[in-house]
Amino acid sequence: MGFMGYVFKALGFEGSEQKAKPDKKPKTKATYKFKDGKTTNRVDHIDGIPVYYPVTFLQAKDYAQFLKDKKAVIISIESCDKGESQRILDYFHGVTYGMNAKFIVLDEDRLYLLLPEGLEVEE
Repeated sequence: MGFMGYVFKALGFEGSEQKAKPDKKPKTKATYKFKDGKTTNRVDHIDGIPVYYPVTFLQAKDYAQFLKDKKAVIISIESCDKGESQRILDYFHGVTYGMNAKFIVLDEDRLYLLLPEGLEVEE
């Protein structure tokens, strides 16, 4: 089972009762320009889970609301400096612990999945 299968299981979509979706795919990429002038493509969703790119700690605090609303979210810290990214990660470790949620590392030093209580990911 691939990553997408794990995410579907985590969101409660198990079994073969799912209907096939049309081939029409939503636009999932956006282009951002960093302060240093580099342009990159960023993914807005991974398997239906929104991906957010906080640059500051204050932005990251807003994303805790997703856990309160029982929604999974992926956080990417690729555009943060080292000190700010550590502060953001420490904050999310505390939030997930306090809410009985899960903090899952998808890609070391870059992508993290925050799963609210009651959702599971199959490994």
